[in-house]
Parts: sequence; structure tokens; C-alpha cells
Amino acid sequence: MRLVHVLVPRGKRNAVLQELDDEGIDYAVSREVGRDEYEAQVSFPLPSNAVEPVLNRLRAVGLEEDGFTVIVAAETVVSKRFDELRSNYADPTLSRPELIARAEDMAPALSTFVVMTIVSAVVATTGLLSNSAAVIIGAMIIAPVMGPAIAASVGSVLSNRTLFRRGVGLQVLGVGLAVVSALAFSLLLKETLLVPPGFDPFAVPQVQERLTPNVLSLVIAIGAGVAAVFSLTRGVSSVLVGAMIAVALVPPAATVGIGIAWNDPLAIVEAGTLLLVNLLAVNLVALGSCG
Repeated sequence: MRLVHVLVPRGKRNAVLQELDDEGIDYAVSREVGRDEYEAQVSFPLPSNAVEPVLNRLRAVGLEEDGFTVIVAAETVVSKRFDELRSNYADPTLSRPELIARAEDMAPALSTFVVMTIVSAVVATTGLLSNSAAVIIGAMIIAPVMGPAIAASVGSVLSNRTLFRRGVGLQVLGVGLAVVSALAFSLLLKETLLVPPGFDPFAVPQVQERLTPNVLSLVIAIGAGVAAVFSLTRGVSSVLVGAMIAVALVPPAATVGIGIAWNDPLAIVEAGTLLLVNLLAVNLVALGSCG
């Protein structure tokens, strides 16, 4: 549920209130004294999926496209006509401003993104080389990969170039950082003999899984893309979905770094192919689901 506050331009008050009455929406009106170009502030509760269509109708009768509008979450609404209004909007969609705001919130600040990506890549490399699925899962939980994918998809669908560029840029940076971090950590282990002499990382089962991709690997990426959009629009736990996306991206990126450190071109190509396919799958499926 959402509580919407809008400022109504002078001369448009009656038209806006009539539209709300026609839609069966209860509202409260107060006089606007802060700005001469507006005559009233109108507040009204809406189901989340009704925000965009109702605002579009109000804009058609005089509400400004870029006028002052505040949309906040509402815990409880006691309104005579709210239940009937909710039944009229069964499609679980969010308004354009809310989609953009959520996507922006999911894409972390650059400093946070860089630190968490490096840490997750190093921990994932540790899990791969030690053949520990538990450690790899721990690395996936902290990997900040969901926000950039969502930002790129939402930015593309809503033609928001700033959001799209930020999402794509963070993904490219994240993949590069993961590979470089895994490479640096693997070289440290190799050159300081923290792993036994003659150690073959490509004989480790967890590493082998990223060198022999199959259809099941692609299913994980596709499922992650769908889950990411549902997390955005339906309130599913973003931590769990983010971990799912990370499973598709971070271990292959770490395996590429391991392959470079041990100078194995075949491993680099195999893990790199899995990484590229999964990255494209997550983004294309998220883009299709957003659309």
C-alpha cells in the first residue's frame, strides 16, 4: 500500500478531485500556502500497483508530469472504498518512480561495491581451492551483484540512461575486480607456497564444476534473472536473490583468475565462457521480465 501526496496547480483542483471521485479513491485536501503556482495538496491511499495508472489519469487532467509528488509506504489504510479499489487493480506492478528508486537503492555506492566485490572474490577463491561449498556460499551472500543487474535492466526498460550506464558500468567493473582479485590471491598462495608444491587446482571438484559448464549452469543464471525482478517488484528477499545471482557469476570469475595464475589457457577459456554466458543470461532474462 502507498500514500501519495501531490501538489495541484492552480485551476486544476476540481478536475483532480473529480478524477479521484470517479476512481472511488478517498482523499484529504489541504490548502497549499508555500508556492503561489499551487493551490492545494491532496493525499490519498492506493494499492501499490495502482499508483502509476492513477497518477497517469491525474496528469491527463492537469497534474504536472514533473510536479511535486511524494509516494511513501503505508502500513495500514482504513478507508471505506479502499478494498474495492484494491480489487480493481490485480496486476502486481510498481509505478515508474518506485521502480527507479528501488533500482537506485539496490546499486550500492562505488566504494562499498569495490570492497565487497574484492572480499567476495577472495573468499570465493578460497572456497574453490579448498573445495568448500560452505565457504563459496558465504562469499555469494556478500557479493553485491544484484543491484547492478537490476539497475541496468530497469534503466533500459524505462529509458533512464543514467541508471542504465551505472548498472552496466558496475557489472563490468565487478567482473574485472573479481577476476583480478582472484588472480592476485591465487598468485599469493602459489608464490608463497601456501598451497602444497605441485598442487593442481583444476583437480579440485569445486573448480572442475566451473570448467565443465552444462545446461544446468545456464538454468541457475536464468532463474537468478527472474528472481531478481520478482525481488524488485514483489518484495522477495534481495539477500537470497543476490546470492543466487552471485553463484552464477562470482565462482566462474574467480576460476578465470585461478586459470591465469596457473597459466592454463583452456581453463581460462572454459571458465570465461561460463562467466560470459551467465552474465548475459542474467541480464537478458531480467530485462525481459522487467519489460
